[in-house]
Amino acid sequence: MKQMGFLSASICGFNCFCRIAKWIRGSGATLAAGWHKIRTMVGCTLAHYTILEIIGAGGMGVVYRARDTQLERMVALKVVGERDQIDRQAQARLMREARTASVLNHSNICTVYEAGVSDGTTYIAMELVEGQSMNSIVSADRLPVETVIRYGIQIADALAHAHERGVVHRDLKCANVVIAPGGQLKVLDFGLAKRETQDVMRSIETITQTGVVMGTLPYMAPETLHGQPADARSDLWAMGVMLYRALTGSLPFTGTTPFQIGSAIQRDDPPPLPQSVPPSLAAIVQRLLAKQPNERYQSAEEVRVALQAIQPETTGSGALPVRTSRRRWLWVAASVAAAVLLLAAGVQLSGRWRGTTSPQPLSDGYRPSSNPQANDYYERALLFGPTGARAEPETLKRMLERALEADPKFAAARALHAWSLVLLLWGGISNDSGLLYKAEEGARRALQDDPHCGQAHSDLAVVYLLQGRKELFPGEAKQALEANPNDARVHTWRVLYHQINGDSDRAIQQAKEVISRAPMQWPPHMYLGDLLREQGDTAGAVREESRILEQESSNVAALGVLAQAYLDSGDLRQARQVLERASDEGRKGYRIRPAWALLLALEQKREEALREMDADVQLYAGAHVFGPLRAAEFYAVMGDSAKALEWLDRGVRMGDDREDWIRRDPHLASLRSQPRFQEMLASVAYRRKQRSQIPPDR
Repeated sequence: MKQMGFLSASICGFNCFCRIAKWIRGSGATLAAGWHKIRTMVGCTLAHYTILEIIGAGGMGVVYRARDTQLERMVALKVVGERDQIDRQAQARLMREARTASVLNHSNICTVYEAGVSDGTTYIAMELVEGQSMNSIVSADRLPVETVIRYGIQIADALAHAHERGVVHRDLKCANVVIAPGGQLKVLDFGLAKRETQDVMRSIETITQTGVVMGTLPYMAPETLHGQPADARSDLWAMGVMLYRALTGSLPFTGTTPFQIGSAIQRDDPPPLPQSVPPSLAAIVQRLLAKQPNERYQSAEEVRVALQAIQPETTGSGALPVRTSRRRWLWVAASVAAAVLLLAAGVQLSGRWRGTTSPQPLSDGYRPSSNPQANDYYERALLFGPTGARAEPETLKRMLERALEADPKFAAARALHAWSLVLLLWGGISNDSGLLYKAEEGARRALQDDPHCGQAHSDLAVVYLLQGRKELFPGEAKQALEANPNDARVHTWRVLYHQINGDSDRAIQQAKEVISRAPMQWPPHMYLGDLLREQGDTAGAVREESRILEQESSNVAALGVLAQAYLDSGDLRQARQVLERASDEGRKGYRIRPAWALLLALEQKREEALREMDADVQLYAGAHVFGPLRAAEFYAVMGDSAKALEWLDRGVRMGDDREDWIRRDPHLASLRSQPRFQEMLASVAYRRKQRSQIPPDR
């Protein structure tokens, strides 16, 4: 079948599954009664459009290839069917869809040119795209990894543009994507966008009766199948289905009714991707297909960044999006120009703000505000960060809020404020995982105010790691270090990145390197002690944590690691003595309470242990990637294998790949004979093996 023009924003209010004119004419069948006007409009003029041929037809309308006689260009013309011209709702829906799509102006989304009514016939004129449906391409064979990444970046870019403008596609699928001969991709049919909830519910209720969305069922997100309204994350599920199909040639879940599809999703995981798919790409697809919306990527922009981070230097035929290559060039050019400015000013490259016109950067090397009061609050805030005189996230946050009141465009303060939100969670002051999303939002706003704000990239790297999106960590960390090679946060959190990947040797080496650069900073000592604990080196763990406690005897984080080391070794008396050293305020924090709960469980004080591991502590355990294993240890010791395995599975799904430690963890001993435990370890081992074949990030 020859290639043909596809409608590039056919605004799928009709859910029109276009069939080419050749098929329609070649069938020899007479079109249904009431549709005779389809034939008679070919060769006619509607407004200033000369209708040439039918592209496709659906339950409520017809799509034509037409010529715009005013501008002398070919268009796709969608016309309400004759039966529906008297249906004012159908006409209003078509116009509403035109307005929805008209706010979108993107190279990967086709353009709506005009909508109107002529001689009682309602129509929309849109860009006509010559190309091949992605559906036909993936039906023929699975696509190369490089091609899938290239297409994925373009789809994510299109969705990001739409979502930023409040437009959700709601019917994303391979059939709604066209690939032009040059490799550029166009997303079609934003027709269900901004539909009212009752419209969505009605389409679900009639899905098996009308066949309107039958071809879309395998792409519908679980929450949509259960009658909940679709949002941007529902589009991301559909994108995950598309990438999975492109990589495998098949759909992850199949069925002919919403119930069958929904049951399959709830019951099963998708079949594994081929071994030829890199773990980094497999992780992106896996996250897109997370069954709970809050476990998926939260924006299409995140997906685009993740795909760009794993994009090979050469990706085969077809040009990359201009926006991507141009952005990389601008970044390189800016970096070179910044280096020249720094050298000319006599400022050392390490740790200094690049390209500033201010006579003096901030004490941590970043760009100052033009407001002296804002700078003053910023410098005072640094005293309460993890590298300051004492770590007080709440005071840090308050000082930075003062700085931002003085200068709302102060990017460095905005980024450090985002970091204070991370510390509130990581330090156990709060158990609200929403702080990570607020931190991400703050970091992105800082980058809007100053695209070269390395602190914002540091924030994003840490947020992604804690949220379980660790595949995005290396890219953000790299950009942070390009802006400031001495960024202590990035160097320190790389320790945790290697730790959660199960690469203990690299994590220990990284921790020692950070300590050699800044021996007085306590976080790397704490993380090194935790790594030694996992290696069974209790003495080494005690040594590192004691160095911190000599300077600050009530440091809750260090007390927690030290107590955990004693718990691992079975020394409950020492563990209790350590935990009792925490202040009353520290004792209430979520950072240390899981250790208290585990101690009480090991002491067989079941009621006290369950009170300690209350709903708030469990919420904290699920708020970041390092938490679920602690909850799994607690329930394993309590003898509740089902809950222990549930928590362990949650941690593994978030990316906890500490295979060796999970195998040796003494608190998980009761789970080792469980088949599900062995299956999870096998999954972790496979991920680690696949990741080992990728060149290291440093």
